Amino acid sequence: MLIRAYLPQIITALFGGLFAALGILSFGNAYIFDRVFLAVLVFTAISCRDNINVVSVVLILFIQAIIDETLWFVLKDTLTFKVMVYILSLTVLYFCRHDKIARLILAVITLMIVTNIFWFLTSYESPNTTWYVLLMISSLGVRYLIFSRVSFVEQYFPQRGESINLDWAIYKLSALFIFTQVAMLLEYWVRHVFNYSEVIIVYTVYPYFTQTIATLIIWVVFNESYKLLLPKIMKI
Repeated sequence: MLIRAYLPQIITALFGGLFAALGILSFGNAYIFDRVFLAVLVFTAISCRDNINVVSVVLILFIQAIIDETLWFVLKDTLTFKVMVYILSLTVLYFCRHDKIARLILAVITLMIVTNIFWFLTSYESPNTTWYVLLMISSLGVRYLIFSRVSFVEQYFPQRGESINLDWAIYKLSALFIFTQVAMLLEYWVRHVFNYSEVIIVYTVYPYFTQTIATLIIWVVFNESYKLLLPKIMKI
């Protein structure tokens, strides 16, 4: 009885420490971390297969992870690729225009487009910042899908779609990830436009901060889905 009473706290502390260790030990090895991230998502989807709301959130994150990995492998530092990225970005922004954070992204992308045009006309060797633009747009897409998730679920599973805590946790963490990409892009802009080569504050902390966010996402997915499974676990 005593163990059962403290089971939620024990499991939370155990897996909280496990995910923290994962984030620390896998730093610098994105290949391992990404595979573990996908494995956690698959495990959560299987464990919560009867809860369409958890499964649909996990599916959104899984698709985003696959798309991001694919984009990383096809990333090119060419004018054609940059044009394609900015066209894609503006298209996504149009569909996500009701998201308040889209205004900030539009301002940053407009700044980057104008600057890249100037660099092209002046034959300046511009930095390749398209990866950060893609990550920013990817996270905006996740926010759109999370916000619209309940209505999508209701179309195929009537009376089963409902908003859960996991929705808003991912929604907010995606915004934090977007702000990180914005900071990175603006620092690149300042460094190259004003020739402040020593300004690398965001660049230095970026890998630590992004992996921390990714680790938090893993933790949130586990913790929130576990809370929904807890009543069933306690009955065993």
